[in-house]
Amino acid sequence: MQRLSLRTAAHLVAAFSMLNLISTAHSADAVVTRGGTPRVVNITSDSMPGWLPSEDLERQARMTATDYMADIDGGKYAEAYSFLAEIDRKDQPLSAFVDRLREFNGRAGAVVERRIVTVTWTKNPAHAPLPGVYVALDLVSRFANIDRHCGFLVLYQAPSGGSFQVMREENNFIDNATAANVAKRSTQTAVDTMWASVSAHCPGYQSSLQLPEQPAPLASSAPIPEASAPTIGYPSVNAALAALHSKSGVVFTTQDGWTIADDAAEQTIWSFPPPGHPAYPSVVKRQLVVQDGATNLLMSVQCDAAKKACDDLVRSFEKLNAAMSASLHSRH
Repeated sequence: MQRLSLRTAAHLVAAFSMLNLISTAHSADAVVTRGGTPRVVNITSDSMPGWLPSEDLERQARMTATDYMADIDGGKYAEAYSFLAEIDRKDQPLSAFVDRLREFNGRAGAVVERRIVTVTWTKNPAHAPLPGVYVALDLVSRFANIDRHCGFLVLYQAPSGGSFQVMREENNFIDNATAANVAKRSTQTAVDTMWASVSAHCPGYQSSLQLPEQPAPLASSAPIPEASAPTIGYPSVNAALAALHSKSGVVFTTQDGWTIADDAAEQTIWSFPPPGHPAYPSVVKRQLVVQDGATNLLMSVQCDAAKKACDDLVRSFEKLNAAMSASLHSRH
């Protein structure tokens, strides 16, 4: 059993959420276009083997997303509603759809920017509600009253072809008035922390910063010292997981098999590797702590696997933390 408490400086709060990002498993295939320029196509691991979307299909999907957002931003709510798939219309009647968009547009103000940052495809995935082609378009947007906005659209095309339909939509944002109030009551760091937590729910936002699928072994390194008692605040990995499930406000996601618990109230991310992982069962707890005007990332690990697997898990997170910090500092 291994218990560790590690402290790492994190001067940029945005690193906290990005440390947690594990992108959906996919392959990136380079396809040569008619003009000879390589085109990168992201395909999920559960897509139909050998299938790739054509350039025309991608243009059709992008145009559908652009037209849908233009109708929303222009107040053409009935036209926007016509883009929804039938399965989606059953869950929200036109009146509810219109009320939601009117409320958002009134709050957001005029659109400043709509940008598609990542496109990911799949065909006939096993757990989809219907067979066909699905494409997820990750978005970053700005409005007159909202500088922090990200989200995604999932479009669907039936096996027979035809137009794309909107199967799912998600928006995550902090309006400028809320950000200003938080900064006034607290600090700008608190605003950055809030946005880090919110934007962590956008799959394509900072998607190049990932957790390792397996810990990188460093056999030549000396064994990592262990704490004499649990440092995660719970007596065991299972106790921590059970407590988090029963705690109000904790958001759970599953990413590449890892169970991720986001406790925004405590500014803490909990990462549980899946069965079959060398370090299972274990948990990595990372919490933002502000002391003397500086923001630190406090990392604690409870690992009940073999000593070497636990040490490798810790070192993989240490390496990730260091790379993230260096990357962020290089931008400022």
